[in-house]
Amino acid sequence: MDEELLAAFREEFSALCADLALATDLVAAQRALVQLRGMADGMEMAPLQAKLRELDEVTDLDTLRAAAEPLAAMASGEAQPEPEPMAEERPIRTLIVDDSAMMRRMLRGILAGDPRFTVVGEAGDGAAGLAVQAELRPDLTLLDLEMPVLDGMGFLAEWAVAGHGAVVVVSSAAHPGSAAALEALRRGAFAAVAKPSGALSPDIAQRTGAEILATARQAAGG
Repeated sequence: MDEELLAAFREEFSALCADLALATDLVAAQRALVQLRGMADGMEMAPLQAKLRELDEVTDLDTLRAAAEPLAAMASGEAQPEPEPMAEERPIRTLIVDDSAMMRRMLRGILAGDPRFTVVGEAGDGAAGLAVQAELRPDLTLLDLEMPVLDGMGFLAEWAVAGHGAVVVVSSAAHPGSAAALEALRRGAFAAVAKPSGALSPDIAQRTGAEILATARQAAGG
């Protein structure tokens, strides 16, 4: 923006703000506001335009006069509008379906490595998992394949019809390229990640935790 034009704008705008501060009645104050809005619109000064819009419905003379000083400060560059607070990232609501309590606990620990994940529920078999999923509608489900009552493949068959969110299979039967992994993908799972050495392996967090967490992030769109 041309510096001379900006200087002239600031001088005239400041003078009108002084008129607003000294307005003896509501009519005079509103007249000054109309002129201030016209100047802000003409120069496309978005912060000033927004501040002036806040005063459109104000009919209290003292409030309008009090607004003159901050308006003049904004126009002079002495004050900057407060930045809008950043919206917090929505948590990734996650369900863990595995018949091993130890594995569910380990997966919770892995997900705790990323504050975006929050575990909203657990289930010990596929049938219970479907019921919890229908109730909680999670963004992501970590699913074992070998479970009682209803296994992971049965879960995926039901989920494909009426399920919610993405599914990542975490199973000792789902090594990359295995028939089980390929079938899980065919049924709609986002990915299949193998457990290192069986359902109760105590070293999953060290050996495959990073892979599971990275895959979960990708499945959740992050």
